[in-house]
Amino acid sequence: MMRSVRQKNGESGSALVEFALASVIILTVLFGIIDMGRALYSYDWVSDAARRGSRYSMVRGQTSCQGTPHLTDCMAPTGTAPYSTPDTIGYYIMSNGFAIDRNAVTVTTACWPDTKALNGAPCPPACSVIVHVQYAFSWITPLVPRALNWKMSSSSAVFVSQ
Repeated sequence: MMRSVRQKNGESGSALVEFALASVIILTVLFGIIDMGRALYSYDWVSDAARRGSRYSMVRGQTSCQGTPHLTDCMAPTGTAPYSTPDTIGYYIMSNGFAIDRNAVTVTTACWPDTKALNGAPCPPACSVIVHVQYAFSWITPLVPRALNWKMSSSSAVFVSQ
């Protein structure tokens, strides 16, 4: 009987070693591409979230939710604040976060020229509301340490309507 495939001397198992080396490189590149896509999506979401939050407060203004506290976008998570307060802006931003770790998102709001935190009060008309969104992006690529986070942040400021 003749063997159809002949192995050269000293080459047994070399295909397994080559496959192991190639698969490590290919999988690292694949995870890197996936991570860069996730990072691009997160970066775009953070910048869009700041714009959405400031527009949310600008359009609703100081009195737009008065008399209609039953509307879900006029309520804070507790359901008690009938204005565009920091709670409602943050709740609105979080409700638009898909494929985002909501525990890693920080939303801060302030009025300008007052420059104080809103502390539950609406921004008065003819002032600017400033919304700052920060997100701690974590990588899934095996070669990047888990403790290494990328802090993404974006701010947006608009005038509040009546």
